[in-house]
Amino acid sequence: MNPPRLIVEVRWGKLAGTKTALASGDALTVGRTDLADLIVGHDSEMSGAHFELAWRDGVCSVRDLESISGTRLGGESVTEAEVPHGSWIQAGATDFMVYVEGNSKPPRKVLSEQERAREEVRLDAAHRALATLRQKAAEAPLYAVVDGARDTRILGILREHVERLQSLYDGLKGEVMEEIAPYLVGPMQPDSQLLDRLVLEGWGKRWGIWCTSDEPFVEVRRHWRRFLMVDLEESGERVYFRFYDPGVLRVFWGTCDQAQLSSLSADLTAIFVEAKDHAFVSLPLVLAGRHDA
Repeated sequence: MNPPRLIVEVRWGKLAGTKTALASGDALTVGRTDLADLIVGHDSEMSGAHFELAWRDGVCSVRDLESISGTRLGGESVTEAEVPHGSWIQAGATDFMVYVEGNSKPPRKVLSEQERAREEVRLDAAHRALATLRQKAAEAPLYAVVDGARDTRILGILREHVERLQSLYDGLKGEVMEEIAPYLVGPMQPDSQLLDRLVLEGWGKRWGIWCTSDEPFVEVRRHWRRFLMVDLEESGERVYFRFYDPGVLRVFWGTCDQAQLSSLSADLTAIFVEAKDHAFVSLPLVLAGRHDA
C-alpha cells in the first residue's frame, strides 16, 4: 500500500472545495501568482508566493515565504512549524485545511451474533454495489450526494480524501450547518479510496445517493441545489426536501410525473440508490423526452 498523501483543501471563496494532494516527499507553494503551485489569484491580500507546505516521512511542515501579511496556523502567526492532521492555515484572506489521507479508521464494535449476521449481509451487498459503481465510474464521471447528518464521521471521511467536496448549502447556512449538511463529492475514479470508504461503510445505512454526469462539478452542484426546498401541494408551505436520502428519493421517484422526472434528470446521465434490502437500484431517467428503463 502506498504511503498516505497530504490533502490541502481551500475552504472558502471562489476555490472552496478545491483540493491538492501531496505524495510523500512533495512540497507545495501557495500564493497569488504563477510563482506558486496552488494559485489563489483572486486573493489580493496574498503574496505572490505566500507559504510552503512540505510532506516528508509522515510529517507536514509549513514555512512562511516572507509574505507581506504573514501565515497563521490555528490562528497563530508562524514562520515555520509542524502541521498536525486537521489543522487550519490562514494566508491573506483565504483559509486552508490540511488532512492526512484516510486518517480516520472505521470504528471497531463488539457485535452480537444477530448483529454480525446482519452486517455480513450488508457487507456482501456493499461489495456488489462497489463493483458496479467502479464500473459506472469507468464509463462516466461519478458523483455522490452525501448526508453529513447520518454519521458524525462522514464529514471527516470526505475531507480526508482527494476528491472535491462542497456543501449544497451556501453562505452562513453552509457554515452553521456544516456538520449536518448534504455534500456533493466527486468526480470519483474507479480506484478511488473514497468510493471504497463510502460504499463499504455507508451502503445500507442511507448515507446518500449516487449519480453520473458529463457536466462539471459546479453544474452538478447547481442541479442538486434546485431541489433543497420544495413547496407542499396542499398548504404551499416551503420545506426542506431530503432527496439525498435514498429511501426518500426512491419513494418520491415513483410519484413523479414526466415533467418532474425530466427536471430531476436534467444534467445527469444516471442516478443510483440503495434499496431497502440493500440492492443496487438505477432509477429510470427522463432525458430529452426519452424514458430510460
